[in-house]
Amino acid sequence: MTNNIYKEFIVTPFYKDNTSDQIINEEIKIKNKPFFYESNQILVNKSSNIPNESDEIMKEMFNEWKEESEHISNYFKQRNRKLAYEPMIRGLANFISILTWINGKMLLNLTNLLIELDKLQVKPINLDERIRFVLNQPDHYHSFIQLSGLYTELEKLYYKQKITSSR
Repeated sequence: MTNNIYKEFIVTPFYKDNTSDQIINEEIKIKNKPFFYESNQILVNKSSNIPNESDEIMKEMFNEWKEESEHISNYFKQRNRKLAYEPMIRGLANFISILTWINGKMLLNLTNLLIELDKLQVKPINLDERIRFVLNQPDHYHSFIQLSGLYTELEKLYYKQKITSSR
């Protein structure tokens, strides 16, 4: 399952040691595994730079989250936190990828993740507290609300950056 993911990204909550208790959700709209693109850059392309096609990937990630968030919302309405878990984790990983790429950086590992995210220039307000909350309890409804808000703010920052950089 994780053989094409760089070992530095195989950490909890993004990858569980015990996959037997994990429910496989066939309806997930977010196609990539957590940190797939970073792993591909490191393992296949032997590069520590953000992917060349990062703009297209980020737009796709934003769209996948919008589609996925409707499903996650329904899981929480049904009080099914187990089905919400994996898409929340994938959404969180993609959020972190987009956030670092917008800042022109690529994650090479998840050691000191919160410290590294705090150093970024372009980021949503109160990122540290909000991301910590989602990391600690990704299968809670309030984490879904936080992550949805973070995506909304990040998408605004992304397009603001695109507009200002084109001038």
